[in-house]
Amino acid sequence: MALARLIFRVLLVLLILLAVIGMLLPSSARVERSIVIDAPAETIFPYINGMRAFHAWSPWSDVDPQTQYRFEGPAQGVGSRMVWQSGDDQVGYGSQEITASVANQRVDMQLEFGDKGDGRATFLLEPDGASTRLRWQFDTDFGWDVFGRYVGLMLDNMIGTAYNKGLRTLKTQVEEATGAQ
Repeated sequence: MALARLIFRVLLVLLILLAVIGMLLPSSARVERSIVIDAPAETIFPYINGMRAFHAWSPWSDVDPQTQYRFEGPAQGVGSRMVWQSGDDQVGYGSQEITASVANQRVDMQLEFGDKGDGRATFLLEPDGASTRLRWQFDTDFGWDVFGRYVGLMLDNMIGTAYNKGLRTLKTQVEEATGAQ
């Protein structure tokens, strides 16, 4: 009986310790990747300013071929929206909508991942001569979600590779379309 009480107390202390440490972790996280594309910003902008166009180079489009997509709103600009549903946990279900768009400079999107939370994605176009640096950022806020704060420590590793893949695909598509290889 004494051993059971000792095990219970140790587990309780560990649980409290994990909760306290979790509350000390950052309550938000950012993932950012960038790539230089040999094309002007006005050539790249249509690829990021609409959900159908985004879907064509998205790194998640080919993860689960059975994923169902629905596109809503305008083809380009604010209100362009994509909703998806997949049986694959890596894709899951959710929506993504353009909430702000500044021609040839910036596109902001709101993402909803169902019970997995939400976030914001931003694309920034930075012209550099005949080329353009495209930055893709993802920001999320975990609030008081202790488990989410632990996930935040791994978020860069979890989606950074996918961001790199998507940016490379986009670079190839844009440069092939413009003959800039």
